[in-house]
Amino acid sequence: MVCNQVLNPGILSCRLSHPASAKRVSILSCRGFTLIELIIVVLIMSIVAVIAVPYLPAGNLDKLTLAAEEVASAMRYARSESIRLGSPLGFRQESAQKRIRVFRGDTGTNPIGLVYDIYHPLSKNLYDIDLNTHAFAEADALSDGRIYRGTCNDPENVYFDASGTPWCANPGNILLEQFEVKLVMGPHMRVVTLHGITGRVTVQ
Repeated sequence: MVCNQVLNPGILSCRLSHPASAKRVSILSCRGFTLIELIIVVLIMSIVAVIAVPYLPAGNLDKLTLAAEEVASAMRYARSESIRLGSPLGFRQESAQKRIRVFRGDTGTNPIGLVYDIYHPLSKNLYDIDLNTHAFAEADALSDGRIYRGTCNDPENVYFDASGTPWCANPGNILLEQFEVKLVMGPHMRVVTLHGITGRVTVQ
């Protein structure tokens, strides 16, 4: 068999020397990686990624997500009820205790009084979410950050007015710009954010 390089430098045109055959055979040169080599590299990278990332069962992630939804739901409920009733309702976020409670604002006192007589619409128990004792929701730790347009003496207490705008409970005339709760489990995190002015609550 005699091979000559023609046209494309990467292709050899070979003519079989056997007189009975005049067929030309094109042979691709071995440039780059073969499919098998690429598959092996991807496989090795996948194994390294699995070893490097700590394992967390899917069930635990579901518990973390539910915990974030519980926090978000408490905020949303307080806001929607304050609009529906036309009177202040709010929440108290106790991150160190992994707990959130919904309260009714007593405007007859200064600062506004916190009355915990609001009931959960489904369980019919007092609206008090404690992740330490919750049957289905869980988080290793909670932390929060708050931004007010002024000095709030009790930044963990937020109430909504009749239009759904969030305020500091003490004093009651300091507007909330943002309230963020981070829930952590292992390497994973969910973030619940109450956006000031709009009162919108998001979970990421």
